[in-house]
Amino acid sequence: MPEANNVQLVQSIYAAFARGDIESVLAATDPDIAWISNADPALLPFGGERRGIEGVRSFFRELAANIELDSFQPREFLGGSDFVAVLGRSISRSRATDEPFEDDWMHLVRIRHGKVTEFRLFNDTHALVQAHFGGDIHSVSVAPSEAKESFQH
Repeated sequence: MPEANNVQLVQSIYAAFARGDIESVLAATDPDIAWISNADPALLPFGGERRGIEGVRSFFRELAANIELDSFQPREFLGGSDFVAVLGRSISRSRATDEPFEDDWMHLVRIRHGKVTEFRLFNDTHALVQAHFGGDIHSVSVAPSEAKESFQH
């Protein structure tokens, strides 16, 4: 049953991450893996898309440099023939501002031939950006013309 095997593989990856064993996480990935975070890399250094083992390694370096995880809880593993969706929750702190934040997330893990070929992270980017920059990001006033200009770059 491939679904059960896929779920077991992904659970082992999360267990390795929880132990701080990034090498075991990397060993479970395809050399050409696509690692994609929905966070904007212009705002959060660990955001955006990375490719290959070195790209994943750089993601974990950036994550560790910017976020202190207090609690990382994968709660539900939903397996399919070539994927596992993981629903979870984290309580963390931004290293830049020391601001705490909570994040309900979903990860989509694509698997082929027993290796992770794609890992997509869907985080609460609003909470991440607020913690990283400190305070309520909606309290900043920007004229519509300034906002339009900044988004065109």
